Amino acid sequence: MEFGDSGRWERGRLVAAHARVNRSLVDLLDLIVELDTPESWLENSVSDMASWLQFDLGLEAKTARAWVRVAHALVELPLIRQAFWDGAVSFDEVRVLCRYATAENEGSLVALTAETPVGDLAAVIRRELAIESRRRAARQEASWVSMGWDEGLLWLRGEIYGVDGLVVEAVLRRLATQAPVDPASGVHRDPEVLTAEALVQMASESGATDGDHDRATLVVHFDAADLSSGRTSGLVGSQLIDGDELLALACDSRLQPAIDDPDGFTVGVGRTSRKIPHWLRRLLDDRDGGCRFPGCGRTRWTHAHHIIHWANEGPTNLDNLIILCGFHHRLVHRDRWRIVGNPNGEVGFLDRWGYEYRPARSQAVMADRVEQLLEHLDYYYDYRLGRLATANSPP
Repeated sequence: MEFGDSGRWERGRLVAAHARVNRSLVDLLDLIVELDTPESWLENSVSDMASWLQFDLGLEAKTARAWVRVAHALVELPLIRQAFWDGAVSFDEVRVLCRYATAENEGSLVALTAETPVGDLAAVIRRELAIESRRRAARQEASWVSMGWDEGLLWLRGEIYGVDGLVVEAVLRRLATQAPVDPASGVHRDPEVLTAEALVQMASESGATDGDHDRATLVVHFDAADLSSGRTSGLVGSQLIDGDELLALACDSRLQPAIDDPDGFTVGVGRTSRKIPHWLRRLLDDRDGGCRFPGCGRTRWTHAHHIIHWANEGPTNLDNLIILCGFHHRLVHRDRWRIVGNPNGEVGFLDRWGYEYRPARSQAVMADRVEQLLEHLDYYYDYRLGRLATANSPP
């Protein structure tokens, strides 16, 4: 062996091992794309894929978001995906490339990695693509927004021009990127879903801080006959709200119940539901630090939830309150989750069947079980490759 051959051999081993890691990560990214659907989120009690990765794989939020973003980007960038599979580029380089690459320029951007340190790659790409920020002149047309109801859904349509549009876009995008990720966080959820949540939360916070309590109170109309038969749905405006939704709404909102007779006339008015006072909400936020649902931790768009509901004589104090994000607050009420333990210490979340929600890694994942899963994955990929080879072979 000539001098230096040993070093080249060791470097080759290192590169080959890195390529194997890349291929495993590509398989994982493909799986992320496959599972990143609203149906899968709901089945696993998460609000987006990044939250799922954080909770079950123990990833930091930044890493989880990067995996989800890159996974979806690689679907449309086959050259970068192949370079990553071959070990020609690292994940750190791919993460940068996917921010700027298109189907037209991905080849030239991959070529830049051969001569550009990864720390300088983003700046070099921006210079090569001549990315410049431009100010748009404000348009003179008047902005407008219309809204209405259609089969229980509120729809919004409108146009906001010029600087006003830029302001609205910037705020909504900022809120959306800060949202989880939880089962919830940060978020590679559908942008339209995040924007809708941002609008709902801004409206909720606006109502909560409105000094005019009468104007900020929602009146819920109940039919006397329904109440006598045990049904608890009510009308808010023209919309029928069921009992679980009302309980969620009453957790941290001002509601005024009104009882109507068969002719629609109000014959009785109940007491206004208890609003969490600001001083108590500050203590809650300080204690919980964000959503307490396992794997979440969202600090924005949060609600104060009564563990024993106010309507069931639950007290409004620290021993009976817990912070949940909007997604998990709706989940707890809709799917009838139970919260056990002391909110001043450790709590557990039990689903409707009584099972505690915990990371998949901690649920009896023994070494032999992991080996079974790995063997199953190996079999799956061997089978898939065999099918591809058969499909591409001549008759």
